[in-house]
Amino acid sequence: MLLFPGAYRVLRLIKGFLFDVYGTVCDWHKPMTEMIESYTSAKGITEDASEFARQWRGAYASETARRASSRQPFVPLATLTLKALKELAKVRLSTELTDSDAGSLNGVWRRLRPWPDTVAGLSALRLIAPCATCSNGSYVDMTPLAEHLGIVWDAVLGSEASGFYKPHPQTYLLSVEALAIEPSECVMVAAHQKDLVHARAHGLLTAFIKRPDEFGGVGQGEELEPTSEWDFVASSLLELAELVRKRV
Repeated sequence: MLLFPGAYRVLRLIKGFLFDVYGTVCDWHKPMTEMIESYTSAKGITEDASEFARQWRGAYASETARRASSRQPFVPLATLTLKALKELAKVRLSTELTDSDAGSLNGVWRRLRPWPDTVAGLSALRLIAPCATCSNGSYVDMTPLAEHLGIVWDAVLGSEASGFYKPHPQTYLLSVEALAIEPSECVMVAAHQKDLVHARAHGLLTAFIKRPDEFGGVGQGEELEPTSEWDFVASSLLELAELVRKRV
């Protein structure tokens, strides 16, 4: 665990935590891979389910990034993941999914799995300050996902609450505002360091959580080491809570 210089003078001001969810709080890759394997096996289709999962995630992420810098009306993520799934199925599976199959498969975003430290770590952090999402995820998915993961949020914020996708400034700033605190009193927690770059640019503190298995294996997209001097670097949410408690 590592605490970078510069954090010491502000730690006593922490009044809230914002979290990226997919990849940081829960494992999306393994549940998605298993679901795709089950579907393709039942249909007699040969497919690299792990790669399908990564491409599906990449497709929606590219679209949210594009929309963050465009003037298009906001569309909930559940709509974008469904569209990305259907398009990818045409290309990789050479099939057009029925509405029923597509809806069932897209529901996996509500059935992801917590990392081993998630439940205890989030509970420990909520004893320090309120914890809320700052995710691109949809309302329709975030609430059932939290129940499935066995966690409790103090608020569900982020893209749908703000009307903007990360990394638009308002996604972060309106989420902080909803907690009735200042950006300098809020820690953005993420396994994705581009997320932290933008959060820091808007005055938030930053916590990088290492998730070496996020994409299914080393070298597939996992971020293993810090690329900047984040306020906190930890290998789990429990470790982050320990770091914060020592300095508050």
